[in-house]
Amino acid sequence: MNELTAPWFTNLIEDCLDIKVETETTSRWSLIEGRHMVGKRILEDYGNFERSNIYGEKIVQCIATSTRYPPRTLRYAIKLARLYPDLNMLPAGKNMTWAHVLNKYLTAGEDKPVKISPTEMIKQIKQLLQNEWEESYQYLQEVTPLVNAGIAPMAVVIQEKRCGFIRYLQDQVNKITGG
Repeated sequence: MNELTAPWFTNLIEDCLDIKVETETTSRWSLIEGRHMVGKRILEDYGNFERSNIYGEKIVQCIATSTRYPPRTLRYAIKLARLYPDLNMLPAGKNMTWAHVLNKYLTAGEDKPVKISPTEMIKQIKQLLQNEWEESYQYLQEVTPLVNAGIAPMAVVIQEKRCGFIRYLQDQVNKITGG
């Protein structure tokens, strides 16, 4: 009997495939659960930020800088927690990915990207980088007094690196486009 058709080998393959499916599903769901928990946790203290008026509208950016989460991911995590306070209420159940949650439940009905010309894309990229640099630079100016007071020393380092990286990207786009 060929080893690849033996019952023990067939059982081994079935068990390995079951483990693979289970661990991949668990992993995907854990990511969704984690982002849901982050969103809920931010919402728990969101009132504190509004009352104290320390950061105002920049709270997501401040949390993103401190936690190294992308700001967009945090915004979606907050939206997920608001829309589905009980994560088990998600219609599709646990067999989905974060991308599925984003596309089907968090961005449904939002404008989808449209095709644009390369010239318009370059223009938009340049504007985006300029906006990001201005926002980062302004935040750097706001957080510097906190650092001077001994609060959040890493915030300045992170923002300085972010500003430098944005300037680097701007230079690269200018080299590519010749302007």
